[in-house]
Amino acid sequence: MGAIGSTTAIENGAHQDSTDAVALLEGQGRWSDALGVLRHSLRSGSAVDAEILHLLGRLLQRLEARDKARRAYQQALRLDPSRAATYNNLALLELAGLNAQLAERWLLKGLNLPDLSLDQADLLHATACELYLYWLRPERALHFVELQLQRRVSNMALSNRAICYHKLGLFMQAVASQEQAIALLLQHVEPSLLSVPLLQLVARSLGDVEQSCRLQVQLMNLGIYRLLVNADDQDGLQLLLAGTANASAYWMDSRRSATRWLGQSVDRLILWDDQGYGDSIQNLAWIAGAARRAQLVEVWMRPSLLPLVQERCSLPGNVRLLPLTQAAEPWAQDGHQLGLFFLPMVLDAWPRQKSPPQAPWLRRQRNPDASSSRRVGLVWSAGRHAAPQPERGARVRDVPFAQLWDYAKQWRQKHKVECVSLQLDGHDDPEVAAQIQAGLLRIGLSSVDWLATAGVLETLDLVVSVDTSVAHLAGALGVPCVLLLSAPADWRWGQQGSTTPLYSSFGLARCQARDEWNTALKQADEWVAKILQSQCCDSAVMPQI
Repeated sequence: MGAIGSTTAIENGAHQDSTDAVALLEGQGRWSDALGVLRHSLRSGSAVDAEILHLLGRLLQRLEARDKARRAYQQALRLDPSRAATYNNLALLELAGLNAQLAERWLLKGLNLPDLSLDQADLLHATACELYLYWLRPERALHFVELQLQRRVSNMALSNRAICYHKLGLFMQAVASQEQAIALLLQHVEPSLLSVPLLQLVARSLGDVEQSCRLQVQLMNLGIYRLLVNADDQDGLQLLLAGTANASAYWMDSRRSATRWLGQSVDRLILWDDQGYGDSIQNLAWIAGAARRAQLVEVWMRPSLLPLVQERCSLPGNVRLLPLTQAAEPWAQDGHQLGLFFLPMVLDAWPRQKSPPQAPWLRRQRNPDASSSRRVGLVWSAGRHAAPQPERGARVRDVPFAQLWDYAKQWRQKHKVECVSLQLDGHDDPEVAAQIQAGLLRIGLSSVDWLATAGVLETLDLVVSVDTSVAHLAGALGVPCVLLLSAPADWRWGQQGSTTPLYSSFGLARCQARDEWNTALKQADEWVAKILQSQCCDSAVMPQI
């Protein structure tokens, strides 16, 4: 993806020593220290030029001080309006704030500069790829990648091409391009590793923090692409473990690698809540497996999830639940640790596509206030996110409300059901608000309390949802759920089939092509009819489509 433009040499002998020190610290991921050295140099009277201001902006950007970084970059451009790397970084800075229109303006200014070098073109084309992927335009993103590759074959371009192929549903091509990218990275940084099997590169250092992170990100992406080709690819699942080491903090604190759990028998194991709510709810299913390999297991959960797990999850006697705070450092404790997302991979317990579906692992409770009428919960949006990549991932999964409501109206009439919104936001959208005001759609949730959300789900006969955390909660409780899947679907659901081994109460309704939600909704319509019919017959088995 887009990279923050770097400076390999600063043509100012007066502050060469300080800038060399800054570059060294930055390469080690010690951005605060690098910023401190640079600021000390500036306070000591060093001359301020466009290069120094760019470097200042880049460090502030890395530290997410966006307003200060923006001012530094703009000052740099006033001194030298031909700085391609500065335009690139401003585009990335605005994209990080989800201001895509302004990001495009800066990007185009950079692309329109005359006589771009290969390095400059690489940066700008990679950022263009990231911008148009954010806008859900993978064909346009791929266009800029191909322009990049025409000038020079690079690790960045090959990796970006793999991402575009993924979004376009070209999974085999994505695998091939990502493998080429990894080989090129190793060839440039550590050729001796070219003959090492890819699985042995997981959590392996390349000496430099940035390059080590890049390798781990690309190994994890390769695992995802392989799983899209074959959902039962066991090597693909193991490559996902590169995600334990894909952040700079992992390489800057040796305790993280020293305490990383690999599945061996240990005295104390800390499993910490490291990903989205849906991932954490899903992976509660494997805590009992971890408890068989440790004398004591501590599960550190976000406070918003803790009451749900305490009340509804049956845990072995050697498992303790503790709140996860923002300052928590599981790797600083006496024992071993692992992010909860990676638990089934370490246990080698992820179910194969044809495995029997897992039984629910959260207890359901009868709700005495449940309505006597049949109720269907609806989720059409995967929620809002503050960063570009999760935001674009969420928007891919969203079904237009109007399309879903066309079918929901039919369910109201044909099956005499009450429709309940399970969204926490979006009710001020005019189309949604109109149905609420007309009394056709009820608001079901009032808070992010997951235990309360479970109580609401238990009053429903059925949930129809896009791929989001509420759907995972329904599956963990055994509440019937029709999952609406985009194309391509997330790797965990496979790309074919109408059921999943993850949840016994799930039926899958798939788009046949990107954005073809009507094909998924037609399948959902069949599922709704069959599930409601089976409930009338008191069937305890999910019907088959």
